[in-house]
Amino acid sequence: MKDNSIGQPDSAGRRAAAYWFSDGLPEVVFGLGLLILGGLGIAWSLRIAGAWTKAAAVAAAFGFLLLFLYDRSVLDFLKARLTYPRTGYVRPPENPEPPSAEIISIANPKHHDGNVTIFRQSTVYVFFLVMLWSYNSHGHWKLPVWMTLAALMVYLLNRQEARPYSWWSVLPIAAAGWATLWLNVPARSQQFLPLLIGGAWLLLRGTWTLAHYLRAHPRPTAMEPAAHE
Repeated sequence: MKDNSIGQPDSAGRRAAAYWFSDGLPEVVFGLGLLILGGLGIAWSLRIAGAWTKAAAVAAAFGFLLLFLYDRSVLDFLKARLTYPRTGYVRPPENPEPPSAEIISIANPKHHDGNVTIFRQSTVYVFFLVMLWSYNSHGHWKLPVWMTLAALMVYLLNRQEARPYSWWSVLPIAAAGWATLWLNVPARSQQFLPLLIGGAWLLLRGTWTLAHYLRAHPRPTAMEPAAHE
């Protein structure tokens, strides 16, 4: 699952942003969150376990919202225990600043920090949009069409990111959408399939990346003090 389309970022800020994703943890965390949310949504729509499933789905939705808002803190906590001891600390990337009306001149240059990312908006949020679009559409082909569009959006929206996706790496998203034609999923549950597909795709990519990262960067062994004679 190696992605050869990922080149070397051309600035220190962009290299730092790419390093943030090099261990696969952002994809693992958000992928797992989407899978849980989508699975509970399907269970809720099928009325499995009644009120308990509804309460769990609501709690999962609230938890995912907190993750979406405070993902830097959550990931920084995990990386401090898994990533930083192996390859060192890096400042978490920020969201790009909105355009400013401030006048830029030679005497007042604008500092551009390349350590930014729109991963949440350009990848995670796409699957929520597709879920909403599929809910408001009808027809046997709606999920294949929407998941193909999701794959295209993930590819295009991440092209300028420090860590983009290759065109072939997003093909499983579209393929999974077409595979739903052979699944006997009730209509009221189909709206949650984009979350399951997106979550599975992110989790598989992140797990593969994390496994290679841990193999390439073993945890340093602690130096034992020399024995005194």
